[in-house]
Amino acid sequence: MMIITARRKFLKKVLVLCLLIACVSLILFQSLLKGYYLKIFPLQFAVVSLVTVVSHLRLMTSVEQNPRRFSTTFLSVMSAKLFIYLFFILICLLIDRSNAINFVATFLLLYVTFTIFEVIEISIFFKKNQNSSN
Repeated sequence: MMIITARRKFLKKVLVLCLLIACVSLILFQSLLKGYYLKIFPLQFAVVSLVTVVSHLRLMTSVEQNPRRFSTTFLSVMSAKLFIYLFFILICLLIDRSNAINFVATFLLLYVTFTIFEVIEISIFFKKNQNSSN
């Protein structure tokens, strides 16, 4: 039961984060960064958001099933995540090299933002799960 509540809380938080990023990026791309907007930005945003949600939910399931195997699952999930991102970046840059710097900069900002969020959330979840099992 706790895992379902934790998943709902995480999904609500990630939705708020996505809305916040969407609003901030809309404001920035309409004003200060008008010339730097890429048509692929919504796809970047969707890919990073989706991969973050799927990987985080997988990690939560891992903690629930067998907390001792968390580190192995964490490494495999992060490796898969990085390969997905690398593949996405390579495909996008092969299609349009002219905006490579803008693409990499926006992708890096999204990646860092979602990674920090995910690490904080999984740390909170892991601590709560350890406390409830003691």
